[in-house]
Amino acid sequence: MKKTLLAAALLAGFAGAAQAQSVTLYGIVDMGFMNSKQDGQSATNGLESGIAGSSRFGLRGVEDLGNGLKANFQLESGFKADTGIQSASGQLFDRAAWVGLSGSFGEVRLGRQDTLGFNWFRGAINPFGNAYSQAQSKTIFNVNGIDDRVSNSAFYLSPKFSGFQFGAGYSFNASGSETTGNDGDNSVYSLGLRYQTGPLLAVLTYEQKNAADQAPGAGVGGSDLKNIQLGATYDFGMAKLHAGYGRLQNSGYRSSAEKENSYLIGVTVPFGAHSVFATYQRNDNANINAGRQDKAINGYAIGYNYTLSKRTMVYALFNQYTDVIARTDNKQPGDKREIAIGLQHKF
Repeated sequence: MKKTLLAAALLAGFAGAAQAQSVTLYGIVDMGFMNSKQDGQSATNGLESGIAGSSRFGLRGVEDLGNGLKANFQLESGFKADTGIQSASGQLFDRAAWVGLSGSFGEVRLGRQDTLGFNWFRGAINPFGNAYSQAQSKTIFNVNGIDDRVSNSAFYLSPKFSGFQFGAGYSFNASGSETTGNDGDNSVYSLGLRYQTGPLLAVLTYEQKNAADQAPGAGVGGSDLKNIQLGATYDFGMAKLHAGYGRLQNSGYRSSAEKENSYLIGVTVPFGAHSVFATYQRNDNANINAGRQDKAINGYAIGYNYTLSKRTMVYALFNQYTDVIARTDNKQPGDKREIAIGLQHKF
């Protein structure tokens, strides 16, 4: 009888421990057909992975430690659904690999994770976010700028106060392991403030990537990158409006136009299971800073989503960007146009 009671108690204890921790397997499989045409080349046609959202899988977990304190982790790996290979060769968890604690004080995360400019601004202000191929924010904002994700980083995310939330992070070396004395490391600061209440979202981020001490010009106003981004969205119900501005300073360009100014306006119109969204983006000076003749990169994109369920959707995309491609025949940059249709499933 005593053995039976002891076994029952042990089983109950194990069950309680299992319930205190939750681990979720999640992911996206995205495949589509892409027709792409750029100046000076024939059109390319074929299947592509991750058009409307990078194909990925991951593990996300939380353990209740009591008194409002929780332990959290995330491991996320990107892959190409058309070939089955990893997105980043030799890097299993290229998208996220962090562990942290959260509670009434906010959240602390340690490891590889998104910068605030990538997640809070570019992922939220652009109707296309950080996806939809050339329509994504990266084409115009932060061209050759701060890393989207940083390794060796510590981030703090505050609780929300009356709609406000603050975030701050520091990476000892954004793209690799730290080196002896840190002379060869590229450190990154990431700061963000966002306000969300009702239909309004407003975001301000600032990031700085400090060049390694060994880099030419470092210490004399050299090649440090500085990026500030400001944007907002407002949801009227029948339509959501998007607007954003960014200024990237990279003194490593060593030109008369070291600052890049980027602009975005956009709209999202949902109706039932359908959604149509569009944006116009422009970057001034990115091409001059890259040593090309035409200074501006600009273009527009139109997208369409139809949700078959909460997890599955079909989509279509058209975009056209001017002076975005570095041609091999001369310094004059070329245009690029993309047409795509595809299917995305989340699990």
